[in-house]
Amino acid sequence: MSVAEVSVAEKVRLEFDRLPPGGLIASAELRHLSEDSTQVDKATSRLFRKAGLQKIRNGIYYRPITSKYFGTLPPKDSAVLNAVKKQYTATLAPSGELAAYLLGFIAQAPDEKIYDTDKRIAPIATDNCQISFRQVLGKKIHSGVPKLVTLLAALEFLFKRENELNALQRESIKRQLSLYPQNVIDKAVAQWPLWFREEIAPFIKPPKAARYITGISAFNIPYQGQLADWHQIGMLANKKFQIAGENYHSAPDLGADELFDCSNFLANHAVTLSVTLCAKPARAIKDILYTNIFIKHRYPDILDLDQYLLALSNHELKTCVDELLSIANQQQLNQLNQWLVDNDIH
Repeated sequence: MSVAEVSVAEKVRLEFDRLPPGGLIASAELRHLSEDSTQVDKATSRLFRKAGLQKIRNGIYYRPITSKYFGTLPPKDSAVLNAVKKQYTATLAPSGELAAYLLGFIAQAPDEKIYDTDKRIAPIATDNCQISFRQVLGKKIHSGVPKLVTLLAALEFLFKRENELNALQRESIKRQLSLYPQNVIDKAVAQWPLWFREEIAPFIKPPKAARYITGISAFNIPYQGQLADWHQIGMLANKKFQIAGENYHSAPDLGADELFDCSNFLANHAVTLSVTLCAKPARAIKDILYTNIFIKHRYPDILDLDQYLLALSNHELKTCVDELLSIANQQQLNQLNQWLVDNDIH
């Protein structure tokens, strides 16, 4: 055994030792340890037993966790799937029936857990179940963020199986689709068959856009007697307001309790607008983040909270971000998390 091989083996052993009980690790995660990935694969195959690990399949290893009452527990499905993604550099999405069950459209779990993937992967059997993988062709699996692809797969299954959707199913479909911007849905659905686009069309018809004052303009209008910004005079002098549905964007899933009537303020300052509703501070923040990150694809430098007197707790500010995470891709997720860090929001 060469010095280089010993070095790689020692590095692999250290990585195995760091794996906590119940954890899984893929050999592909360790290939950065050597320029020769075959050395890493050989070392993992040779050392996993000595490290007290079990082999789920070639390249995927599990550190067993022991329960006081149930003995040795099998790995969690989510951990297995995460390891599979890393080992095969694969995209995974629940198949239609499984997706429909996971999203609550159907009550009975499928007999078999099947995941669609863009790679060829053999089934994986654990002590409590078998996970199967079905290689699919075409662009459907890459048509949107994972949660949206899962939703569309569930709907495809429902449309094929159900002659008539019940009222609860229809409302659930509308509600879950409403979490995504119209342009994101349109782009994703374009990769699905024509019959599916026709079936889903009634559920994604864009609602009439709500119109209200938002963005930095909303910070210049007192809410519950408090003013967040000090540039009110300039806004009133220029009569330039950011209005959702007119010259600004509204984040998805607007609630009626996120707006307030500002007609008295406008009348007192002799301002005539086509709207009399204004975003509450938390809603204005969501709209600013959404417009900058999701629509204009830029970091929201304008929203440095040190510049504003916002009477919002860290929890309320984090909620503004959390409500956007479900529709975010990786780049948008990174920007949202960076904004939290930059503004010291935990």
